[in-house]
Amino acid sequence: NMRALLTGAGGSIGCHVLRHVMANTDWDVIAIDSFRHKGLTDRIARVTVKHPETLERLSVFTHDLQAPLSPMLIKKIGHVDYILNLAAMSDVDASLEHPYFNIRANCEIMLTMLEYARVVKPKAFLHVGTDESYGPTDGSHWHREWDAFVPSNPYSASKTAQEAFACGYCCP
Repeated sequence: NMRALLTGAGGSIGCHVLRHVMANTDWDVIAIDSFRHKGLTDRIARVTVKHPETLERLSVFTHDLQAPLSPMLIKKIGHVDYILNLAAMSDVDASLEHPYFNIRANCEIMLTMLEYARVVKPKAFLHVGTDESYGPTDGSHWHREWDAFVPSNPYSASKTAQEAFACGYCCP
């Protein structure tokens, strides 16, 4: 079976990605979440309760991705074909109140995952960004993927930095 590492699996979007992957593929999924921001173990549990056959294909690890993955954890994770990176500090209001913490956390999460990818060399690394990187819209137009970044708060600035890190790592 193919193996995917999904970060932020307990988050509001990550749990839906987990559900989709488990329902539509035969992949083994390694789910990582710190469960200290907005990730909830209950979200992951709901996926397995509705689909108990997925339990044998799912491994869940608690790890704060601001810290690099240890050699022991990398060994436990094993081979991965795909990295689906959704982990982030995602609260705009909290980023306004504590910008340094938010920006540092999201940058460190991305660097951890990019360094991990350099080691394991997956077939693909999918990073989920945010439309907020492109700035506000008045509803009369939509931003295109390669439009200029115009972040308008610390959260969107940190997500923009994540995307720039990805481009810098993957396109030297």
